[in-house]
Order: sequence, then C-alpha cells, then structure tokens
Amino acid sequence: MASETDPSLQSMADEVNSVIRAEKNRGRFTVVIWVVLGAALIAGLAWWLWPEDTHIQWQTHKLDRADMVLTAMATGNLQPKSEVSVGAEISGLVSEVLVSENDEIQRGQVLALFDTEELEVALLQAAAGLELARASLAEAAATQEEALVDERRTESLVQRGTSPQATLDKAVATRKRAVARSAYARATVRQAEATVSQAQTRLEKAVITSPIDGVVLQRSIEPGATVAANFQTPVLFLLAEDLGQMELHVSMDEADVGLVKAGQLATFTVDAWSGREFEAEVLKVYLYPTVENNVVTYTTVLAVDNSEHLLQPGMTATATINTGQRDQALRVPNIAFRFTPPTTDAEGGGMFSHPADRSRGNALASSNTLWVLEGDKPRRVLVRSGYTDGRYTEVLSDELSEGDEILTGIVSGSVE
Repeated sequence: MASETDPSLQSMADEVNSVIRAEKNRGRFTVVIWVVLGAALIAGLAWWLWPEDTHIQWQTHKLDRADMVLTAMATGNLQPKSEVSVGAEISGLVSEVLVSENDEIQRGQVLALFDTEELEVALLQAAAGLELARASLAEAAATQEEALVDERRTESLVQRGTSPQATLDKAVATRKRAVARSAYARATVRQAEATVSQAQTRLEKAVITSPIDGVVLQRSIEPGATVAANFQTPVLFLLAEDLGQMELHVSMDEADVGLVKAGQLATFTVDAWSGREFEAEVLKVYLYPTVENNVVTYTTVLAVDNSEHLLQPGMTATATINTGQRDQALRVPNIAFRFTPPTTDAEGGGMFSHPADRSRGNALASSNTLWVLEGDKPRRVLVRSGYTDGRYTEVLSDELSEGDEILTGIVSGSVE
C-alpha cells in the first residue's frame, strides 16, 4: 500500500501518460497533413485534365494587291578593282625601299633598289667579251679575204700550166676553212651581244618600279634584306589600282542566283558606317560554283563607287540586290505562313488535352499553308506561293482572293 502512494512512482506514471498523449496527437496531425496534400493533388490533376472552354481573339490580315520589289541578299567582301603583286626576278641584296603602306604611287615610280655592284661587274665582263668576239670576227674576215685572193692567184697559175692542180686544191680548202672561221666568229659576236643584253636586263631589273597608278597595300621587304629568286618570284609589294572604284564580291545562294543579272542595282551596308547604305551595280555572276559544307554558292561581282574613299579593301558587306518587280501582286505577309492555330477540344482535345493557355505555342506551319476563319473555327488552306520580297509573299493559286482575311496570330484568349 505504501508503494502505490509513492510520489516517485506517481511521477513516473504521469510522464508515461504525457508521452502517450503526445504520440496520439502527432499521429492525428500527420493524418491531417496527408489528407490536405491528397486533396490538393486531386484538385491539381482535375484542373490539369479537365478541358476548358476558351474564347480566342484572332489576329487577321486582309489579302491585298500591291507592287512587290523582289530582292536577293548576300554577304561578301570589298576588293580593289585590280591588285598587282610586284616581285623580284633577280636575287640580291635590297639596298633601298622608297615607299611604304598606303603611299600613292604612279606608273613607273621606283619602289625599291637592289645593290648593283655585282651586276655592273657582270655587264663590264659581257661588254669585254663582246669586244673580243668582234676582234676575232675582224681577224677571221681578213683571213677569209686573204684565202680568197690566194685561191684566185693559184687558179690562174694552174690555168697557165705553171702550177700543179694540187696547189689549187689546197688553196680552195684554205679558203673554205677561212669562211667557216668567219661564220664561227660572227656567231661568237651574236652570243656576246646576247650576254651583254642579259647583263643589261638584270641590271635594269635591280630597279623595282610600279606597273600601275594606285596605292601600296602591303610592303614585304626591308632595306638590307637578301632576296632569293631561284625557284619562284618573291613578292615585294602588293599594289592596288585607284581605290575610288572598287568591287564587292558576294556569295549568292543557289536559290537566288537565277534572278540575279548583270546591270541590276543594289545597295549594301558595312559595319564601319552603320546606318548608311552604299550603292552598287551587278557586273557579273560566275558560272563556276563554290561548294562549302554541302552549301552551293556563286560568286557575284558588284561595281562600287568609292569616290569618297570611305570604304577599304577587306570590309565585310551585306548586299541587297533588286532582282525585279511584280506589279499588283496578290500578297500575304510571311508571318502568316509561320502561324499554326492552337489545339482545341474540337480539334482532337478532350480530357487529356492541355489547357488552352498552355497550348498556344505556334509550331512552324507548312510553307504553303494558310489559315482562315470559318465561323469561329480556323480552316487550313493550301496555296501555291510565288516570289517574296522578304516581308510579303505572292499568292498564285485561286484558293484565296483579294479581301480574304487570313490568320496571322492570336491577340488574346480568355476562359469562360
């Protein structure tokens, strides 16, 4: 009996009872949380899967007729109308370089000089050889004349019977040898003259001059450098004709090249002068294609007036070429070909379709597909398209006519 009223035992019992009550309360709280989470999940699934009736306000455009200016775009680089690489045909030491990059030059102006000491010595040797050959020719001519006189004298003696025939035969042979020596001497003179001419030419080539009027784009030589021209001509200068007239070489896509012709006008822009358009004219389209990464392009050359000297060689330019005009063409904005109406219940939705506001991502439509409203539902129309000017496309088929409204987008949508 004393143990039942023991305060320590009573305190222990109270602690056990409090722990049991706390566990019961925690269990009830956990059940409540799971019930709330389950209800929220069911509500979310119901909202996601339950079809909603959506009212869509469409953005439309009326087909109209207007003149369409057809264009083709291409990118390329500006180049001088003519570039000339000036090289050295002789080997030797460069003694002077008289021009630098960006210098304006005239035809015949001296650009660089080679050291000519060895060349001058070679010319003197060739001239001396020519003099020696001419002296030998004079000697051979005199010998020939002497042999001819001796032959005639011997022939006269033989005819008189005072000299044997053998003497005449010997004189004839001597005369023929003299003639041969004269011919050899004349050939030696011509050879010596050629040697002199060659030495003179090499000496003249030691002076590098400009073949054109223009500007120096690049200088690849410095005074004191040694040039070796054994296997190929080394390039010393890169020159360009007057940069007041330049060319723009662009790569034209094969889809547009059929419309581009010589004489068509064009405009182009460069990054150095943003916001400004420059004029150009198509000169020619190369027939030979360029294939890179399975993409076929054709080089097209445009003439550019650079009288203001604002443009420089190598600048990247984007050209727009006017390839023609379609008068009063039935046209549609290009955005209409890229529009696809959102999926609705009537178009195959239902319980497992997404809500209207989540299904309005416009997929890319077919390139010949347009949409029109039939009642309040969009209807697909297949058309035959023609040329485009970048903003509008010509409609060639009879499925649509002027004034018809086509869908180009969605203004807004609201759930009822």
